[in-house]
Amino acid sequence: MKSTADRAIAIVGVGAVLPDAPDAATFWKNLCEGRYSVCDVPGDRWDSHKYYDPDPKAVDKTYSKIGGWVQECDWNPLGWRLPIPPKVSDVMDLAQKWAIVSTREALADYGYPERALDRERTAVIMGNALGGDYHLMTAMRVLFPEIAEQLDEAPSFQTLDDDVRRAVMEELRSGVQTRIPDITEDTMPGELANVVAGRLAALFDFKGPNYITDAACASAMAAVSAAIEGLVERDYDAVLTGGIDANMSPSTFVKFCKIGALSATGTRPYADGADGFVMGEGAACLLLKRLDDAERDGDAIYAVIRGLGGSSDGRGKGITAPNPIGQRLAVSRAWERAGVDPEAGDLVEGHGTSTKVGDVVEVESLAEVFGGYGLPPQSIALGSVKSNIGHLKAAAGAAGILKATLALKHKFVPPNLNFHAPNPAIDFARSPFRVTTELTPWEKRGANGESVRRAGVSAFGFGGTNFHAVLEEHVPGRLERERTLVASSELDAESPAVHAALKLPLRGALVLGGTSEAEIADRLRSIKAEAEKGTAPPPTVPREADLQAPIRLAIDFGDAQGLADLAGKALKALEEGHEGRWKALRNKGICLGRGRPGKVAFLFTGQGSQYVNMLAELRGTEPIVSDTYVEADRTMEPLIGGPLTDRIFVDPADEELVAQAAEGLRQTAITQPAVLTVDTALARVLGAFGVVPDMVMGHSLGEYGALVTAGALPFAGALTAVAARGKAMTDLSLGDNGLMAAVFGPVDRVGELLDAVDGYVVVANLNSSKECVIGGATEAVEAAIESLQAEGLRVARLPVSHAFHTKIVEPAAAPLTDVLMSQSVRPPDIPIISNVTGEFY
Repeated sequence: MKSTADRAIAIVGVGAVLPDAPDAATFWKNLCEGRYSVCDVPGDRWDSHKYYDPDPKAVDKTYSKIGGWVQECDWNPLGWRLPIPPKVSDVMDLAQKWAIVSTREALADYGYPERALDRERTAVIMGNALGGDYHLMTAMRVLFPEIAEQLDEAPSFQTLDDDVRRAVMEELRSGVQTRIPDITEDTMPGELANVVAGRLAALFDFKGPNYITDAACASAMAAVSAAIEGLVERDYDAVLTGGIDANMSPSTFVKFCKIGALSATGTRPYADGADGFVMGEGAACLLLKRLDDAERDGDAIYAVIRGLGGSSDGRGKGITAPNPIGQRLAVSRAWERAGVDPEAGDLVEGHGTSTKVGDVVEVESLAEVFGGYGLPPQSIALGSVKSNIGHLKAAAGAAGILKATLALKHKFVPPNLNFHAPNPAIDFARSPFRVTTELTPWEKRGANGESVRRAGVSAFGFGGTNFHAVLEEHVPGRLERERTLVASSELDAESPAVHAALKLPLRGALVLGGTSEAEIADRLRSIKAEAEKGTAPPPTVPREADLQAPIRLAIDFGDAQGLADLAGKALKALEEGHEGRWKALRNKGICLGRGRPGKVAFLFTGQGSQYVNMLAELRGTEPIVSDTYVEADRTMEPLIGGPLTDRIFVDPADEELVAQAAEGLRQTAITQPAVLTVDTALARVLGAFGVVPDMVMGHSLGEYGALVTAGALPFAGALTAVAARGKAMTDLSLGDNGLMAAVFGPVDRVGELLDAVDGYVVVANLNSSKECVIGGATEAVEAAIESLQAEGLRVARLPVSHAFHTKIVEPAAAPLTDVLMSQSVRPPDIPIISNVTGEFY
């Protein structure tokens, strides 16, 4: 995996409105002091006597009345010279007000407006779900006729005099209307969730995109994910992001209680006695810029976001049940995108909701991702800000990122509260994680403290959506050095930078190197003995010293028992010294190599190799593949009028759709970008595992995949070129489109026979010294086929629309040349051999 330093994002401003914390500085102070910001519902919110009943079965009642409540917030828009008239302010939901306050703080923290932001290239992307509670009140006013109707039809009410009934009804109506302000033209804009981002963009005059993401309790993290992608793609240069949640109404309490999710006693993540989560509310805002830009501009940088991964649970036990599969995918994808192994982390700010099942599933999922690196037990700190302020739902991820950001900035790990004993279902004694209960200096790991402080942050949403982010401390210029090192061809492959950049093998991959077979046998005996006891080496990237050794043994294994069996077979072969045995052992995943390792070449396929649902399984499990398809869609959508993936992926059970897609993939204008995307995705995946070619070659269309992999042509440019190529071929109208045929025989002899044929026919593709493709005018190719077959050579006509790689298609060269000339073509990083001429470039 190459360095992902070019995707690094700087956090350059923070703001917050949280329980017991009207600003980010107070929030950090509270965390360090271990302040518990959970209490009974304040009387100015709602009357617990009306809605509370300790009996969980009580109809329409909540058995919990505790939460993390925002009770301090300085709201003075006119004093801040923000154009919000009192009549507008009066009908604005708390969600919008807190978003404005936290955003204003983040901008001021950055230094705006004295420190400039390009308003036309500043975006606002916030996480929120349902807006706030104000819409419930206005809906009650609108729906008053429903209540009036029930009262009017009540038998006891009907026994009253007409005057009394009218008076009671009017008094009820008047009471409701007095409690809930009139509904005006400002009401709906003041309560809609999607106006939160729009309000911020309008108030501060930012003209980048603005929108809200709703992914339930992962909403804020989804917003940060979208914000990062926009920065990486340079859709804008700065973005305000984070999350807001103001949903603390009695109805929210009651509904969560009916699924048994809330605690009535307190929040205690990962601890014994955890019996549900405690709801919280508030807002946290981050101002993000690309790290390169922030360093160039001399910004004060809190922390750096290195990677963010997302996933869905897919089909599980239920729509609200946590699924370890989805959580593992999100965590592993985040660290892959960060370009570092999870073992490089020091802290995980977990989702940690304090539910019995959820906490256990989360820690087990984390342990599976982190557990394959030989980390000592309890070496990574684990915590959850929910132990301080409760679960902020849509804003939970923002609170978690803010906590991790401040911890990285100040180099302290805050304590986790209410952790008196661990959850008995979590084996922390053998886990890589420990729950911190005291404020602890964040020391660097490594013999000389040379490592970088890193933290992972998780947020999982109701409905099966998962996100995980990887943050690290800011060390000025460090990532620029990382980019330089990883790009250097002289980099020692044993260095931590290279090792961290490679993906781990999907299963056991034992590679042993030595100067003699006896040396390898000695190492293998020790490994076999451990495997027989049930211990196998974790999947890890092979050492370069082993890969480059004069003698090398490789064993592909699944588990310890399998490794013990295969190691025994390899030892027997080493002891017996029979060369023939190694050939048989290859089929079992055991290979022995001697001498200098051979070179690696990639051959990229051309048109005709396409099929429906290409790489569908890999696309669902491998972020590198899915990201490649996203890139392809972004480039191809304006060129073909829709996403390329819509032309490739269909329901495999629908035979009619599959047939239609197969026919569509035979269209040159679709085939060529589709095949190029697959070629590029596979090359990227192989590269992520350390399989890098020494040379590349493309068969026809495959030459574009070779150009991309060799670094001669950017992927987007290659897609644009092959789309133009396909269109030029589709638009080409000739009297004779020509013919092509594959010939199996010595290429030199084929050339001699073609020279004797009347008309235009040439060798169009060199597949090998004994196989080629001929093409040209139809009559000439037909004559050549007869001549070749008469010589005893096997010939197969090819079902192509034109005689590609011949002068017959020269009319299509001009539009393609124009497109290629507009691309950023540069000399290749690795040799390319032409499939047409056989020459190296």
